[in-house]
Amino acid sequence: MGSLPETLLNGNQPSSSPHNPSSRYSAKYFPKQEPWNPQRPVKIIIVGGGIAGLAAGVLLPKKVPNSTVTIYERQRRVGGTWSQNVYPGVRCDVPSHAYQLTVDPKTDWTEYYPKGSEIQQYYEDVVDRNNLRDSLRVNHEVLSATWLKHANQWALEIKDLKTGNVFIDTADFFVSAQGRIADPKYPKIKGLLDTFGGRVVHTAAWPPDLDISGKRVAVIGNGASGQQIVPNIFSLVSHLDHYVRTKTWVTASFSANLHQATADAPGGPVYTDEQKEIFRTDSKAHLEHRREFFLALQRPPGSEVLGSKANAELRGRIIETMRSRVGGDEEWLQRLLPDYAPGCKRLTPAPGYLETLQEEKAEFITEGILEVDKTGIRTVDGTHREVDVIITATGFERVYTSRFPIIGRDGVDLREKFSLNGKIGYPETYLGLMAPGCPNYFTVLQAQGNARGGSVPLQCEIASTYIAKCIRKVQSQSNVWLEPRQDAAEEFNDVVNGWAQDKVFQDSCDAWSKIGYGATRTLLTWPGTYHHRSAALRDPRWEDFHFKRRTGAEKNRFEYFGTGITWREVHGRSDELLTSYLKEVGKFDLATVHELWND
Repeated sequence: MGSLPETLLNGNQPSSSPHNPSSRYSAKYFPKQEPWNPQRPVKIIIVGGGIAGLAAGVLLPKKVPNSTVTIYERQRRVGGTWSQNVYPGVRCDVPSHAYQLTVDPKTDWTEYYPKGSEIQQYYEDVVDRNNLRDSLRVNHEVLSATWLKHANQWALEIKDLKTGNVFIDTADFFVSAQGRIADPKYPKIKGLLDTFGGRVVHTAAWPPDLDISGKRVAVIGNGASGQQIVPNIFSLVSHLDHYVRTKTWVTASFSANLHQATADAPGGPVYTDEQKEIFRTDSKAHLEHRREFFLALQRPPGSEVLGSKANAELRGRIIETMRSRVGGDEEWLQRLLPDYAPGCKRLTPAPGYLETLQEEKAEFITEGILEVDKTGIRTVDGTHREVDVIITATGFERVYTSRFPIIGRDGVDLREKFSLNGKIGYPETYLGLMAPGCPNYFTVLQAQGNARGGSVPLQCEIASTYIAKCIRKVQSQSNVWLEPRQDAAEEFNDVVNGWAQDKVFQDSCDAWSKIGYGATRTLLTWPGTYHHRSAALRDPRWEDFHFKRRTGAEKNRFEYFGTGITWREVHGRSDELLTSYLKEVGKFDLATVHELWND
């Protein structure tokens, strides 16, 4: 058994005076003479005023005290895709009480499936209810973002679209919520944009002065927008040609146990004034109504596996739905059935769509388009069809990184790294939220940002909460930035790729949720369910990060300890805050006690 030092045995304490440098207990570091402030002021810039940007805009100021948040949106109003898409019949195929922020629920939705205009208005109201109007800059387009090494900040070049003025704004943290479906994609068809003598429009750029009454109209594309617009303009036109390159599965509803919308009621049941009043006054009743939808979205696993019994059963159910929609006409059904597994492309309910295709003044065309001339469209079989208006319902450019240059710490544009022709060839994110080489940079709802079984707004809330934890980590300790390690990002992406190998995404379809046609890399999906993603993001793996200490903290990582007293104590916060560890009798939750970050 070893012996204790004599100084301890006889009760004498060793000197720790700086004037005794020979002592093993002499001080090597002297704390700075100020209290620890775990809520240092930080500035955050969010790019995008759609669902993702507003979810971050609502949560970050509340989760990151002493933060200044600015939201830049290039459109004239918030709402993202719901602000941009105003074509006839635009609505969501996810129930309204599920397609909203869980932290700011609306009780008086008009219909089961909401119109696009009501969704857009909801997000305008979110801005006002959460006092974001002063933080919001609409009609402002971000041109570039560059990491400033010496300042340890992001510098964003921004254009005021009203005045044309270009200026620089800087921030400690940069959150990209640019959205995936925002840049309309026109089909590359000879003569479409430079030869045709009539009007060419895209569903995502619908002109308010367009009059199609009595016109011969061609609709190119049968994704969600194409399926919505066909039945909604049909009664106005004299004839409608519908050009389809890839057939789609038309389901009864987006998920099982949801109401099946019909041609006569595409929005489903209308909520009565009595129901709205119940939801407004009885929060438990409203919660139970919302819970039903979220449980329906949490589909049991199995149907996403290519070749599985569950996917075959799903296929059978959808075929029965489509057979019913075409009145049992087997010839029509065979013309409509896709040759890939359900789920390879997003499933779409499309009320009224299949029924419209059977009408006398409609023509369903699957031959490829050869060219567009002055008067109409010619297909590869030589047929020429005259038309007055061409509507392109051909979706959006695939954007899973950025629309503008993002120059990281290594001086390389992130878009070059992640482009198909780049060094990596795909968005190699860390957990679908960050990128190596880009300090204090985050994304919401980009690559690997959407998990099976949760609504889009909920996915954005989970991402924003994780981002807040990362910002607080830097804010509260002796760091100026963090970024994910390269090997951590690579290993996460290996998991994503391995998980996707036996999934329906790998079948023979071309979808905006993956890089291209057939067996290729999936871009949209998290490798698991919503609950899987939520659990994985609950506690950040700090061992996966590089950190840089702030000036003055190079010699000691605990520099932020200061004098051993906190800012809260010095500046006399409320009595409740100073004793937040005390709870009423019976109000303790032992699973979370002493874990809240702001206790």
